[in-house]
Amino acid sequence: AVAQEKYPTKPINFIIGYPGGGTTDVCARPLVTAAGKILGQNIVVINKPGGGSAVAMAALKNEKPDGYTIGILPSGAVLSQHMRKVPYDSARDFTPIMQYAVYLYGLVVKAESPWKTFKEFIDYAKANPGKIRYGTAGAGTPQHLVMERLAIKENIKWTHIPFQGGGPAVAALLGGHLEAASQTTEWKKHVEAGTLRLLAVYGEKRMVDFPNAPTLLELGYDITAPSLICIVGPKGLSPQVVAALHGAFKKAMEDPDFVRVSRQVDQPPMYRAPEELGKHLVKMNEEVGALIQKLGIQEK
Repeated sequence: AVAQEKYPTKPINFIIGYPGGGTTDVCARPLVTAAGKILGQNIVVINKPGGGSAVAMAALKNEKPDGYTIGILPSGAVLSQHMRKVPYDSARDFTPIMQYAVYLYGLVVKAESPWKTFKEFIDYAKANPGKIRYGTAGAGTPQHLVMERLAIKENIKWTHIPFQGGGPAVAALLGGHLEAASQTTEWKKHVEAGTLRLLAVYGEKRMVDFPNAPTLLELGYDITAPSLICIVGPKGLSPQVVAALHGAFKKAMEDPDFVRVSRQVDQPPMYRAPEELGKHLVKMNEEVGALIQKLGIQEK
């Protein structure tokens, strides 16, 4: 039998498709650091923002499947492939390693804006076509899809402004360049500080930290945001490499820094093993693909 090569024997690159300082990046760093310690090698984070993570996914797909380049596949990158042309297939072009979290999303406006409730905001948007500009971390992200679905349901015309990440979208709202941001929890500290107002959240249930913000389900919409944050490698990673990475990252989920930061930015941990994650990605693609086709919101 061929002796199994030792792995890892050098640092591992870890690609994140959103900028430093955003929710995805902030939560991944302590996890990556802890996993690196367990593996006995540094794991180096490389931020490659653009296209709701599509730029990063395209890069990762073409890396050697040797276990020395892995990265995050977020729900935005899954949705993107059904909204527009991207050079990858999230269900087929990667080796699933582990899911470690889900995103929480919400719609925020400035605290001094006239809209105290989600209904007031929607009523204004209906009555004033084209007046509402909202920002997201990119076209084809779940938070963009939610706004598209609301627009179809309520017959609203509003303007989507995509950014490289959630941080810049929230900054543009604070700077008065947008009327709203539909985003993951980059807005959390601003809502707590009273500069932004959270009108609604997109999960199955209300957020622990913001119990007064209703879900879209409660408001009468059959809408939630598909949510997933997982670690994948290029297609063709050896089972030995997957086992080593999965083992390290699973143990890293118990790291106190990771637990604390996840709690701080409201990105709840959620675990799926490689095989289960692979099946979940296939199912998510089928469901999201069918939904986007039915809504007719693909870019031509």
